[in-house]
Amino acid sequence: MKNILYICMSVVIATSIMSCNSEDEEAVNLHDPNEFFEPAPNAQDEESMLRRAFQEKYGCYLLFNDTIQKRYIGDDINGDSVFKTELLALDYTVPQVAYASNYYTYTLLKSIDEKKSAVEFLETHIFKHITNKLMPYSWFLCNQINYDNGSDVSHPYAAAGQRCIAISTGILPRLRTEAQINQYVSRILVSVLGQLLSNNSEAFEEFFALSEGYYSLTFNASSEAVALNYVKTHGFLDKSTNLWGGNETPSHDGDLNVFATYSLNFSDEYIEKNYANYPVVLKKWYLFKEIIGSLGFNY
Repeated sequence: MKNILYICMSVVIATSIMSCNSEDEEAVNLHDPNEFFEPAPNAQDEESMLRRAFQEKYGCYLLFNDTIQKRYIGDDINGDSVFKTELLALDYTVPQVAYASNYYTYTLLKSIDEKKSAVEFLETHIFKHITNKLMPYSWFLCNQINYDNGSDVSHPYAAAGQRCIAISTGILPRLRTEAQINQYVSRILVSVLGQLLSNNSEAFEEFFALSEGYYSLTFNASSEAVALNYVKTHGFLDKSTNLWGGNETPSHDGDLNVFATYSLNFSDEYIEKNYANYPVVLKKWYLFKEIIGSLGFNY
């Protein structure tokens, strides 16, 4: 069942040289974060109508801008307008007290035709794998995603957070063959499936129980082979590495993400052959496939 997220908003206060009359501002219920993800009730422009129809059809929100609210709150001492602005933060988690760091920035789709094409791609190629039962809180369709970790900048095809899945669609006009489209869809699914499953983690209690007591453990091993044998024995497909380079078993979310990635890249036959000596892995593998099918994921 899709989680309904009630979110404590991260806020950036900025000044603007634009003038704004408070009488023109619509009343906003600050206790209902949904209002920041949906178009204004009276908006009748093409984009608002597209977003509203999407929400009614799929039960989740559609965004084309990472600025999800910009609200006039008054004038400063110089008479300049002051706005309360919230930017979409993919690394926001619930519950969260501190503001999200937000390493992501975006370039946006400009024309309504680009936005309609992006929605068509989502509906035609992504939603045949993801049904309404597995939908996230919102989708953000943009031209390009930029990820800056402080030392390097990359441009992922998609990025996932608890309250939003962002997809880069600027490349779509260059995808001319079915093979190119399918490859791009596959890369997007690899990027987002783990988060979609984590949003429904309550469905995986039986799956987690098979490795319970061994999640997020740091351990020593005399070799890589010994380390891998340890994690596989306890039902994990692969090990993790902590910030200091030490061996670690996956977290609950990490375990879901690895199983999701493997399920999109490897066949049952491959898993049975390479994990034949690890019965807990095999039991978790088929249980995982059963659960995600019940949640509405189609390979």
